[in-house]
Amino acid sequence: MAEPNTNPSDHTVDSGKLSTDGVEGGFPLEMVSTTGMGEQHAITELDDGRFNLWVMLGVQYTISAAPLSICGFMQFTLGVGGSPFFFWGFLAAVFCQGLVVLSFAELGSSYPHVAGQTYWTSVLAPPKCKRFLTYLNGIMTIWGWIFALTGGYLLSSQFVVAGGVIVNPSYVPKNWHLFLLAVGMALISVAINTVLIKVYPLVNKFYLFWINGSVLYIVIVVLAKAHPKLSGATVFIDIVNHTGWDSTGLVFLMGMFPGASAVSLPDSVIHMAEELPDPQRRIPQVMIGSYLLSYLAGLIIVVVMMFCIVHPENLLEPLGGQPILQICWDAWNNKGWVITVDIIFIATFAQAANNIVTAISRIIWSFAKSGGLPFVGWVAHVDIKSRLPFNAIVLCAAICVLFDLLEFAPSYVLNAIYGSANICFLFSYGLPIVLLLMQQRQCLPKGRYFTLGKFGFVINILAVGWILLATVVFCIPLSYPVTNDNMNWAPVVGTTAVALSLLNWLVVRKTYEIPEPLHFERLQMGNVHA
Repeated sequence: MAEPNTNPSDHTVDSGKLSTDGVEGGFPLEMVSTTGMGEQHAITELDDGRFNLWVMLGVQYTISAAPLSICGFMQFTLGVGGSPFFFWGFLAAVFCQGLVVLSFAELGSSYPHVAGQTYWTSVLAPPKCKRFLTYLNGIMTIWGWIFALTGGYLLSSQFVVAGGVIVNPSYVPKNWHLFLLAVGMALISVAINTVLIKVYPLVNKFYLFWINGSVLYIVIVVLAKAHPKLSGATVFIDIVNHTGWDSTGLVFLMGMFPGASAVSLPDSVIHMAEELPDPQRRIPQVMIGSYLLSYLAGLIIVVVMMFCIVHPENLLEPLGGQPILQICWDAWNNKGWVITVDIIFIATFAQAANNIVTAISRIIWSFAKSGGLPFVGWVAHVDIKSRLPFNAIVLCAAICVLFDLLEFAPSYVLNAIYGSANICFLFSYGLPIVLLLMQQRQCLPKGRYFTLGKFGFVINILAVGWILLATVVFCIPLSYPVTNDNMNWAPVVGTTAVALSLLNWLVVRKTYEIPEPLHFERLQMGNVHA
């Protein structure tokens, strides 16, 4: 086994390569104490004071939007165990995802970097395969975020056309309607991340209250209007299995999909490390804070919705294709009420897509700087005035719009995009945790702000076990017998992504370099950003 690399000098870089705004020198995080006065700011090309704790909490929480997104994901698991598996699957998935969150919070506190898990791989991997594993982690992270954004645009669009069906029951949505709406969502996300960047922090602070207030509004109205309510036995015990699979255990694992997808993307805040003061502290605070908010708000709405399903049979052909809208309609047959709920979902998912663009553009920018993509000079360009990776922002939105053309393909092809996003993410999440275990966790800086202490080994091992299990489950078709229409094509899409990544490696393998560590300066309390 390779000896752990704990020498800070092995991670130092020439600070002259970065724009320092007149600051001389700097130092890598491994040499930073977390106990001094003041905040540590990255010496970076981006604006290191663009975000603060509350803004980033809003970004992270809105990207997953767990209490609302889990309702949106109902459409993928109808008949997969019924209410019991939806509820217990949510609890199990949240617990398992929490293992990944804790592992990432510790790594993020130890090595904050815009490249996130890609940079951690470069720090932890054996020297002989360091460059390739770092590249592979980076490109799979990009694929995962691209697939997630593609699905995000279409999910927002699906709720828009559902609103059209509510207003005009004779309206028949067409594929090109959804595609044009996805293009519109992409244009909005580019605008909010560029020309409207000054209002972006305020918007994300607002969404902290918007999501929780919306959940409270929906829960109160549904509880008041839904009659009769289901019994505890129906919600927690009576299994409804329409999948065709005989194994109850397998169906339960598949029923974890909504919960696992809702409490996902824990790495979002990590990719803002160059725009967040004191990242070694703020990253674990945001990750764990968002996780707890997602769990609490998600648990409330899941329990309420399961008890308030007035007509379960209507969920087989739900209003506008969205089970949550059908539940709300059956609870209170009022068009204005259901339209309001639909607007809540549209606004939330649209902002989630905006925030995904924020994260993925930084990932692409960082990966391009390392030479992992073609046209490095253009993709890695940072606008001097705004200090934004403008070209990377436009590029990621444009790529996802091209993928959204799959709306014209059979539905099973598009559904594969959602599953393949999970597969790519699970690979990129698992690799650095495995490497950390191979190093026996001895490579972690002793002065880190957040530590798992003596529980670290157990949490990391369980996190890897969950990642392996989830990867297998997300490749299994939801229905049996398997046909072209119900086949899970996520493994095919994921394999294609790997193949394209390996082809790209043949192009960039001589020029690709592992990400450079950040340099930091300490600003006293009177000089830090508000």
